[in-house]
Amino acid sequence: MSGPGGMVTKRDQRRESRRDQYQRRQAERQAERQRQIRQQRIKRYGLIGGGIIIVLLLALGISQFVIRNNSSPQPGLNPHPATGQVVDGLKCLPQQGGALHIHQYLDLYVNGQQQTVPPGTGIVDSANCLYPLHVHDNEPNIIHNESDQQNVTFTLGQFFDIWGVNLSSSQVGGYKVDSAHKLVIKLIDKSGKVTTYTGNPHDLQLSDEETIYLLYNSPNVALKPFVDWQNLNGQ
Repeated sequence: MSGPGGMVTKRDQRRESRRDQYQRRQAERQAERQRQIRQQRIKRYGLIGGGIIIVLLLALGISQFVIRNNSSPQPGLNPHPATGQVVDGLKCLPQQGGALHIHQYLDLYVNGQQQTVPPGTGIVDSANCLYPLHVHDNEPNIIHNESDQQNVTFTLGQFFDIWGVNLSSSQVGGYKVDSAHKLVIKLIDKSGKVTTYTGNPHDLQLSDEETIYLLYNSPNVALKPFVDWQNLNGQ
C-alpha cells in the first residue's frame, strides 16, 4: 500500500488492474497454445489413421486380385437347358409323335464319379412343351426318343444340346479332353455286345435299348448294361 496509513491509492488500483490484465492475457495465450497443440495432434493422428486405412485397403485389394487371378474356376458339366427354342432342328411341342418311341441309358462318369442325367431334361414346364429327346420324372439317365416319323435317327449331340452341356471329342461340359484326361465311349447294344466308339460323340447315332458309357478320366468303371426297358414311363 502506498497511501498514508496504508490506504489504497488510485495508483495502487491502476497497478493492480494492469497486473490482472497481464495475468489474464498470459492465461489466454496459454489456453490458445494448448488449443493449437490439440488441433495439431488431432490432425497428425488423423493423417496417420487415414494412411493406415489406405494401406489396409490397398493390401486387401491386392490380396483379392491375387486370389481372383490365382484361383481357376472349378470345371463342371455346367448345364444350360433349352427353354423351348428350336435346338438342332428339334422343336419343343405340347406332345411328340408316336410313330417312333425308343430309349437309351446314358451312363456318364467324370473322374470316376457317376453323373446323373436329371429327370425333366428336355421337358419345359414353363412353355408346356417337350423335345423329341427328353428324360421323364423318376427315370434319370433314360433318354426317350419320340417322333411322328418312323425312320428318323437322333444323335447324342442333339440330346446334349437340349440338356445344354457341351459335348465333343475334346470336351464334356467344362472338362477338357487331353492325354492325361481321356474320353472313352463304350456302347452296349440290346444283345449285350460291347463296342468302343472312336468318333465324335456329338455325332453318335442313338439306337434302341442301348447303354451308352461316356467315361471321362474314368478308366476303371465296370460296364453293365441297363436291362429294365419294359418298366419305363410312356411305353
